[in-house]
Amino acid sequence: MNIEYYINNIDDKDIDIKKIIDELKTTNITKVICTSYYAKLIKKNFPQLQVGTFIDYPVSNCETYHRQSMIRDAIKNNIDYIAITLPFYYLVNRKYDKIRDDIQKNLEICENKEIRYILEYRKFDHQILAKACEVLLTSGIKTIYPSTGFFLDSLEDNILACHYLHTKTSINTIINGNAWTAKHINQVLKSNMYGFSCNNILALKLI
Repeated sequence: MNIEYYINNIDDKDIDIKKIIDELKTTNITKVICTSYYAKLIKKNFPQLQVGTFIDYPVSNCETYHRQSMIRDAIKNNIDYIAITLPFYYLVNRKYDKIRDDIQKNLEICENKEIRYILEYRKFDHQILAKACEVLLTSGIKTIYPSTGFFLDSLEDNILACHYLHTKTSINTIINGNAWTAKHINQVLKSNMYGFSCNNILALKLI
């Protein structure tokens, strides 16, 4: 299972981030994903880690050229992988060709960097999200997160969303619901999903 630590706090200082990563080093986790400023900071100070960055996160409201600019900045900073929030305004209007075009432009910029997409199962029904996953797969995207993490979530619901989307479309899904206990970790491991993204280091230590 691909496991990563994610940071989406908006009130952490640089020194806090460095302390967090120092604590992460006590685990076997070598992947961290976060917003672009922190990604740049971590990549510079902890080069042994694989660092990903969120693009147009959490609410995808940027125009395509803005997303492209953010991706180019991430590439310049040698970020290892990219997680882009799906343009929901295209999804709700069923403009799937626009989504395909957006993806292709992003892939061209990233070249050999992995791109993942972020969905939001708390706002859209599973049928619409399954269609989105089909579009992503046919466009060359293999992996998604079911949630942005900015709405009330539960680990059980998150796992169910991951399982449904993977079963329906075969896309790789990364569980990113909140986990706090050994029971939660067991649920994650038993799910047999592609990955797990968690913002709780204590939970990651249980793995």
